[in-house]
Amino acid sequence: MIKLKNIYKSFSDDNGNIKNVLSDFSFEVEDSKFYTIVGPNGCGKSTVLNLFAGVILPDTGEVVVNSKLSESIHIGYVWQDYRSSLLPWYNVAENITLPLRIKGVIKSQRMKIANELLNSFNTDLTASQLTYELSGGQQQLINLLRNMVIEPDILLLDEPFSALDQSNRWSMAFRFEQMWLDLKIPVLFVSHDIDEAVLLGDEIILLNKNGQIEKRIKNESPRPRSVDMLSTERHINCRKEVIEFLFEQGAIKNGQRRTQK
Repeated sequence: MIKLKNIYKSFSDDNGNIKNVLSDFSFEVEDSKFYTIVGPNGCGKSTVLNLFAGVILPDTGEVVVNSKLSESIHIGYVWQDYRSSLLPWYNVAENITLPLRIKGVIKSQRMKIANELLNSFNTDLTASQLTYELSGGQQQLINLLRNMVIEPDILLLDEPFSALDQSNRWSMAFRFEQMWLDLKIPVLFVSHDIDEAVLLGDEIILLNKNGQIEKRIKNESPRPRSVDMLSTERHINCRKEVIEFLFEQGAIKNGQRRTQK
């Protein structure tokens, strides 16, 4: 569908020092697949999403879109900095349906769509609530629903549930999974939460500190996924592989490693 091919990407700091983030990086996204991306800080996880989104360009290499798609590929992107993309003086429905307003969809239709999305997530949010009055987790949900409303061809998510406590995080994740199962679009999901990455992903992509794919772990657990699966042998084995990788990369120290096991 869409792929990064032989990508090199570097950035310079305020002092002009160059940091190479991705080196000869290639990754093809398959239709209807849920990828989670895990790696140490600074390994290029967010850079990969930004390249797919066209927010940044590679130094060398190509971003290739399959010819079977239209020239205008619709990309949904849920940023880690979710607040910066919301309009705090808008209410919930207005923020969710902002892309539709830009397209010229009439207000009554926009409100209908917003309410349907809110109902699908079984949330206590109401369409008329003002965004600035909401918690961080609720604002993250609005950002997610706004990206669903555009019916994207691919969805990029950078720590989308990071503002939620563990209970609400799982609840939100499984509601999102159910919506994704209806759409079956490819998803790239960056997470620092090992259980979240393993449980949600069809394939867990492990990026090393040199900005290269070290390993790809397949999770063939049936869907929909559930918290009960955290105790299955398949999940525990996948989780152990991720922990061992992060330990080797220096992202988990000895004490943390013993605790994680």
